[in-house]
Amino acid sequence: MKSLNLLMGVLIAILVGLATWWTFRVNMEVGLRLVDNHCTVCHDDTKRAKNRKGPPLWGVYGREAGTAEGYGYSAAFMDKVAENPFVWDEGHLSAFIEDPNAFISNSEMGQAESEHTLYFTGIRNAANRRDVIAYLKTLQ
Repeated sequence: MKSLNLLMGVLIAILVGLATWWTFRVNMEVGLRLVDNHCTVCHDDTKRAKNRKGPPLWGVYGREAGTAEGYGYSAAFMDKVAENPFVWDEGHLSAFIEDPNAFISNSEMGQAESEHTLYFTGIRNAANRRDVIAYLKTLQ
């Protein structure tokens, strides 16, 4: 009986571990597709790291915010960075990708009224954001 209880405990622990892994896994392929569908319209994700409508994504993970060479950031973005400098880490990227307007009020990127018709309102799904960030980490 004790061995049956032990076996049941081990099985439950394995199932809990698998459920946790399944919940928090990252899918690089999904991250790549999301970046291709949502980001590369305005951002370069290649090693060329060219400025386009937005700054390049190459090297964004770990970069100090507002420092992409040669890119003209919006006043709203630079005001936020001046008030509270930060590095693009998982927390900041997740918050920004979830809702650019909540992260930076009047961000050009999230404004439907901006000069361009391609605007980004965010990715609400936490697993999808994790996938995007995992992909962005590879762009080094």
